[in-house]
Amino acid sequence: MPTGAQKIAETLIDAGVDHVFGIPGGATGAIYNSLFDKQDNMKVILARHEQSASIMADVHGRLTGKPAVLMGQGAFIGTSGGFGIMEALMSYSPMLAITDTSDTGFWQLGNNQEVSGEYGTGDLLSILRAMTKYTTLATTPNEAVLGAQLAIKHSMSGAPGPTALLLRTNASFGEFDPDGPVGTHPSAGYLSNVEMVAPPDAIQRVVDALASAKNPIIIAGNGVHMARAHQELRELAEQMVIPVTTTYKGKSAIEETHPLSVGPMGIYGIETANRQVSEADVVLVVGARMRPQDTASHHPNLLNPDRHRIFQIDIEGRNAGWTVPVEMGLIGDARAVLTQILQVSRDQGLSTRELEPRVVALAQRKEELRFFNDSPGLTANQSPVQPQRLVRLLQESVDPSTIITLDAGNNRAWMYHFYQSQQRATFLCPGGIAGMGWAVPAAVGAGVPVLHPPR
Repeated sequence: MPTGAQKIAETLIDAGVDHVFGIPGGATGAIYNSLFDKQDNMKVILARHEQSASIMADVHGRLTGKPAVLMGQGAFIGTSGGFGIMEALMSYSPMLAITDTSDTGFWQLGNNQEVSGEYGTGDLLSILRAMTKYTTLATTPNEAVLGAQLAIKHSMSGAPGPTALLLRTNASFGEFDPDGPVGTHPSAGYLSNVEMVAPPDAIQRVVDALASAKNPIIIAGNGVHMARAHQELRELAEQMVIPVTTTYKGKSAIEETHPLSVGPMGIYGIETANRQVSEADVVLVVGARMRPQDTASHHPNLLNPDRHRIFQIDIEGRNAGWTVPVEMGLIGDARAVLTQILQVSRDQGLSTRELEPRVVALAQRKEELRFFNDSPGLTANQSPVQPQRLVRLLQESVDPSTIITLDAGNNRAWMYHFYQSQQRATFLCPGGIAGMGWAVPAAVGAGVPVLHPPR
């Protein structure tokens, strides 16, 4: 009979998971061994530290839209690995953490490294449940297989996020029962959900509002990245001639060299974007929670439901109208809902010819407000070198397809404000717990050859 570890490895591949980041330890060592002869289907990347592995898994989820596995021994995944797990939770990155309670038969006696929650040990189950959207405990191999399937399902259902499979030692080393009541069905049956879309009457209402608006704007957030909705966003903006700004985590949802891009908004944003938002009459928010840093601490002169008609697209119903009241929330996948809006606008034959003056006026405003060129420090050759000068040198030196990863601290403010993204989906930042030490492992995770061969 196969062991639980062997069946877990098979289940991950069956579910379409193709990357594992981590360090072997405890009951997960047997799973690593089971993956050794499956490297044609599973890329296993060993890290030096669980924190680094968790960040790599976070970034993999952001770039691919499907979970990578963070795997290692219990206490260290729950503590060091918690850095990336919490970032993924607050940034909506799909991830699956597989770890163990490190029980050795003395779990009631407070043995070292055990995290079963018994007296004298850490309670890893409670820790993981506090920082994931779903955590399950498996005590048998069959429960482990079902737990892996359900954890993968939950990581991608609705708003994506991290999940965890916590194993008792027997769940990894014990024998799998092919005739058991659970864990014997293919993974596809748990993962066959269709994309959520909005009702047709709601779509029509949004199209009518955008078409009749004198000064509409789209605010694009992280949800555009997570839904891979970059092309749909750009096509809608071009179809209806609507300027696009981005939130901090939405930066590079559209290339900021596009004529309709007005750059990033908010506390660290640029004046072009903030003015465009302030003067808008209709606002379409796409996959953005509109947190205080995006709304300049909810400054009424920036985004104000008393004078703006606000429509918000979000995969999570609790997010629409959460931080800013809206006229209507459209609950669904950002790409699917944008496609709906785009199709209705095309079916109505909305002409862009009469809106061409809007493009001209936008270009004039960019020139007037020195779009991405609003500081003398950008070109000042002096010592010490000013941060904005470093940003400009970076801008001039890197290939446009280069993926930029930020760390916490002031560097993210300088980069958000002064760096002009030239291609979509090229700007990654920690915006959940937003901790120091994120940038380098994130760059490693983003540079995995399987993900982006030319980058």
